[in-house]
Amino acid sequence: MKAFIYILISASLLLNCSGGKKESAHDHAAETPATKYTCPMHPSVIQDGPGKCPICGMDLVPKSQSSGDNNDLMLNESQIRLANITTQKVTLQSIGETVVINARLVVDQDYSEVITSRSAGRVERLFFKETGRLVNKGEPLYELYSETLLTLQKEYLLAKDQYEALGKTEARYESFLKASERKLLLYGLSKSQVEQLGQSKTVKQQVTFLAPASGMITEINASEGQYLSEGGMLYKIENITRLWLEAELYPQETALVKIGDKINVRVSGYESSPVETKVTFLSPEYRANTQIVIMRAAIENQDMKFKPGTQAQVLLNHSARKTLAIPTDAVIRDGKGTHVYVESDTNTFQPRMVKTGLEDFDKVEITEGLTENEIVVVSGAYLLYSELVLKKGVSPMAGHQHDAMNSIVKNDKMQREAPEQIDNKKQTITIDPRFSEQLATVLIPYLKMKDAFVASNTKSANQESKNFSAALKMVDMNLLKGEAHINWMEKLNAMEKASASIQTETDLEKQRVLFSDLTNALYASIKMYSVNGLHAYYQYCPMAFDNKGAYWISLDQEISNPYFGEQMLRCGETKEDLK
Repeated sequence: MKAFIYILISASLLLNCSGGKKESAHDHAAETPATKYTCPMHPSVIQDGPGKCPICGMDLVPKSQSSGDNNDLMLNESQIRLANITTQKVTLQSIGETVVINARLVVDQDYSEVITSRSAGRVERLFFKETGRLVNKGEPLYELYSETLLTLQKEYLLAKDQYEALGKTEARYESFLKASERKLLLYGLSKSQVEQLGQSKTVKQQVTFLAPASGMITEINASEGQYLSEGGMLYKIENITRLWLEAELYPQETALVKIGDKINVRVSGYESSPVETKVTFLSPEYRANTQIVIMRAAIENQDMKFKPGTQAQVLLNHSARKTLAIPTDAVIRDGKGTHVYVESDTNTFQPRMVKTGLEDFDKVEITEGLTENEIVVVSGAYLLYSELVLKKGVSPMAGHQHDAMNSIVKNDKMQREAPEQIDNKKQTITIDPRFSEQLATVLIPYLKMKDAFVASNTKSANQESKNFSAALKMVDMNLLKGEAHINWMEKLNAMEKASASIQTETDLEKQRVLFSDLTNALYASIKMYSVNGLHAYYQYCPMAFDNKGAYWISLDQEISNPYFGEQMLRCGETKEDLK
């Protein structure tokens, strides 16, 4: 009986222990569910434990920390270093409107050196026979045969012989020697050449003249065998270690700058390395019925990377105010809108839609979407954007609505009709503000071309059309996306063709026909893409081209007809204010 009781107790204990173990395991499973691991860059990779991603080799992270279910992007320290990702706090900064003005680099006339013949004679040899060559100070430039120099050399040698024979007893012979030496120096010989003459005591039939300064040879006005009179010009040497920047300002731009102001300059081919300089000269001029001001600034060029004649752009800032701003490189623009990447956690970045306002050379105003002291990605932002596109398969901003950039409705045709007759077919496009700023620079050479036609000057029209083509090339079409890009390609093609034809055409009336076609394309571009701060007039002459009519754009409300010039200067009317 006792044995039976022991058996029952043992069985009961065993059952109790078994039930307790099952409950404990169940509770543990409820408390710690199985953790899955995934790759931050490839969320389709999921494993039951830690390891390496079979696609990219990254360390897998717990799925709860990954960004598989949102747009957060988590990187490790190595990836951040490889992507060169840098961040910056959002702060209050001074920012204003930016006006872009076309300019060009020219030689600094203060650094010019004109080489003339000190004596009449025949050019025996030119050591430099083509322009554009760089010459160093002290290098041979030319050889000259001169009777005057022969006589002066003989006088010097005679005075030297007299001094050596009688100089110790007669002091006057020293003065004779110094006077003859001074004559040779005044006639262009160097000190070392005079000393060499005294040592050799041999008169040279051809005297070699050396460069008095370093620089670039820009003019050669002599040839071998040519007889030069005293003072005749041989070379012009420009020292390009400092250049002038010259720009033409219209009346509405002159108030933005004064002598001594610091300006930022972008030189063609070196846009990523802007130059800061000061305005040194402002000179008003009157050209083709238009008052302009020539602005000049000096640019140091010690390494001589800039060449005279290079195109440049001056960026003038005005109406500055304190506002939230971030670097331009931090802003990502695509077809869905404008966004930045905010550091939401350690090594974790999240895209966020923002609205932008004013934009200058290196920073952009944020009107909505960020607060002061938040941290945004500056360099490497586009790499984060690419990673999210690869990860999600679509833009990280898909599904968001945003109107930070200028969403405008403009027509899609270029016709000769008045504005009220333009095709009613509309389309909505999104414009990058930087594109609008660049488009504004095209107006400057266009207006000068218009003035050339008002003056009936074909050569000036040829030159200004070249400047217009150069300005067109500075407009970055990559800032436009989708339909906006396609529309610009059409208008750009029309303007390039018309401008190129004006450059080679010598018939004034044919030039004016081409100018009308160019105007139509430019007007359609302005209406579609907008130009911030523009206040111009779209004007019309009904009698142009045998009463077919033609348009032009002007900054002056007073009519100055480019299709008739002085014949009917005031013929026409203003059809539209372009603002």
